[in-house]
Amino acid sequence: MIVAIHQPNYLPYLGFFDKMMKADIFVIYDDAQFNKEDFQHRNKIRIYHGWKWLTVPVEKKPIPINEIKIRNEITTKNIKWSDAHIKYIEDEYKKSDYYLTYKTDLEKIYRKSYGKLIDLNMEIISYLKDAFDIDTKIIFSSKFGFESTSTQKLIDIVEALEGDTYLSGSGGRNYLEISLFKNRGIEVNFQDFKHPIYRQTYRDFIPNMSAIDALFNTGKMKS
Repeated sequence: MIVAIHQPNYLPYLGFFDKMMKADIFVIYDDAQFNKEDFQHRNKIRIYHGWKWLTVPVEKKPIPINEIKIRNEITTKNIKWSDAHIKYIEDEYKKSDYYLTYKTDLEKIYRKSYGKLIDLNMEIISYLKDAFDIDTKIIFSSKFGFESTSTQKLIDIVEALEGDTYLSGSGGRNYLEISLFKNRGIEVNFQDFKHPIYRQTYRDFIPNMSAIDALFNTGKMKS
């Protein structure tokens, strides 16, 4: 059984869902420490002259992601941050082929009230998972209560799920202690994600945007 583990990113890119699709169980690493430089509270959308960050205002503390609170008092150009995100998305994607298909559902997500980042991110992740017809089972790392860290924690999670294969992102080659997996009889595979090229709203394709870019431009495209 293949187990993949990934932090709960905001508006994840297609590679996130490619990894999910290739796993039997996808673990949301919600008790990993929040990293303000990562994609946990921000991601990119395509704009005319390149791309733009959409960033959720959060408390930037070195605590688990599932404890990070959204700073809902923050506004962008005098409007609520979530309304600003809706407007940015509409402005850039309203001419895309499938924007109207998903517009109402996405706006419903943004118009809910969220106290914590994890709740917002999981609403979006669950919605995109369904939109891309992915049926992989999702669970949260925090349910296990492991106090181990780094590679050992990943091994503990895989073993708790009775997995025999760990699917890592390609970056795992730089930090995983592969020998520890081998000692426990767990095979390690690295994701080989090749970003598809499709027609975007603007000329000159730019990869690694949020997966909503592919959804609005291509519909239920598999990653």
